[in-house]
Amino acid sequence: MSGLKPLSRVVLLLCLCGLAVPLWFAARNTYRFFDGHPTKTEGVVHCEWVRPCRGTWRLPDGQRGSGEIGGLSFAADEEQVTDISLYAGRDWAVTDRSDLLVRAAWELAGTAIGTVLVLAVAWNSSYGSGSREGVDRS
Repeated sequence: MSGLKPLSRVVLLLCLCGLAVPLWFAARNTYRFFDGHPTKTEGVVHCEWVRPCRGTWRLPDGQRGSGEIGGLSFAADEEQVTDISLYAGRDWAVTDRSDLLVRAAWELAGTAIGTVLVLAVAWNSSYGSGSREGVDRS
């Protein structure tokens, strides 16, 4: 990448650092897949039209969890339903455990594609500027 201008090097570094965000999400979802517990909701699950559902649940060790529940979509008249099966931690829950791995796989794939794209653009910019210098010198 020696053919890149200083500003292009900074942009390359920022793009590669930005690709760490999906890696963090993938690692978090993978951790949740192995660290969560099967449980059921307690009390009322509240769902709004544009926001994720929220509710409470009890974990096997007796601790109470609460927060957003991924994978639920109820109409207003159905939100009184209790004992919904969940896979949860203290502050998160999903209805289907496999969704965590699917999300992690998509995030890893997006990171890989983004990394290849960023490096390809940088390589082409570096090679293109380097080859023009060689032509100009001869």
